Amino acid sequence: MGLVENNGEVAAVALMTPPHNLILSWIGDDSTIDAIAQQLHAGGVAIPGVNSSAEVARKFVAKWSQLSGCSVRREWAQRIYQLRRVTNESRAAGRLREPDDSADALLTKWRAAFAIEADRTLPEQAEKAAAQPLQRSTHLVLWEVEGTAVSMAGFTGRTPNGVRVAWVYTPPELRGRGFAGACVAALSQKLLDDGRKFCFLYTDLANPTSNHIYQTIGYEPVTDATVYSFAQEVRR
Repeated sequence: MGLVENNGEVAAVALMTPPHNLILSWIGDDSTIDAIAQQLHAGGVAIPGVNSSAEVARKFVAKWSQLSGCSVRREWAQRIYQLRRVTNESRAAGRLREPDDSADALLTKWRAAFAIEADRTLPEQAEKAAAQPLQRSTHLVLWEVEGTAVSMAGFTGRTPNGVRVAWVYTPPELRGRGFAGACVAALSQKLLDDGRKFCFLYTDLANPTSNHIYQTIGYEPVTDATVYSFAQEVRR
């Protein structure tokens, strides 16, 4: 972890846990972006990729590519949403419920399916990861219709004021019936009722359906974020 100071004020923060991507905070000064790239390059730091707000990521990628000669590929274009009040609770049939032990196998299956579809994880890796216990900071819930689970959502990444909604998944054969929207709306309301000032989540900009669903519930765009990867080999 490193930071950039300007006249005693923190101008930027950079964080990387190898082998994961470099994460950059919002940065308002292009010279600060250049300084971070130059410092990392001078130190011989190997960066697999970068994750930041769209504009900061784009500018860092341009500088890093210039310094290192690495080729670049855009992996994700995402949008961050925030909700302070549920404005439209879905009327889809069903109710939110806590999973019990009998739901473990189903949740494992859906977690793997989510990773394959949403995170583009290879099936073997997704199944292996899904078989591991959830981290303590992550909690999953189900949307149930007449005793049958039809959708899943979860939350993680608690902050003093907010919490991140994630793991939203409905099997393909059950989509188009409003289950995911109902699940997220009910979960978001519960999190607000429990004392969080807001909920937030990430969406894939290539998925217009999910972006529409969340805005219907009351989620409002905050900023766009982009993930780039750098090739290990150097262009010649």
